[in-house]
Amino acid sequence: MRLEFKRVEEANDLVNQLIEHHPQAIFLTDHDFKVKYYNHSFQKLSKSDKGDIIGHEFCEIMGCTQRDRLTAKDDGFCKRCQLRDLLSGSNLSELVLIRDFVINNKVKTKHLHIDTHRLVMDGTKYRLVVIEDRTGHTIKSK
Repeated sequence: MRLEFKRVEEANDLVNQLIEHHPQAIFLTDHDFKVKYYNHSFQKLSKSDKGDIIGHEFCEIMGCTQRDRLTAKDDGFCKRCQLRDLLSGSNLSELVLIRDFVINNKVKTKHLHIDTHRLVMDGTKYRLVVIEDRTGHTIKSK
């Protein structure tokens, strides 16, 4: 099946609706790793208010417990942050991240499967990030 649109706005509306209602957490980050857009599932995963998401970094939003091991005072990432490598444009496009986060003032271990996709809009590079929260999923042995 092929979708055809008469106006760009129609396609944009469909994409926005698909992202907003997607069951997995989705956010868009710029070259400074700041969140520019997110869906309801991301807000639910992070248990954050809107003002605590837009313009902030993923690790800051999620309360990553590794943030005390930063590379520099103005750098919000750990010295060997796998997520930074993923978002910086390295050859990685997916990552399994099992890490402690402080969510609602409680330390919780999260098992996250993260996929990224490169986007360019009006000459600006972004990363679309899709997160599947696998916390609590059990692997059945055969």
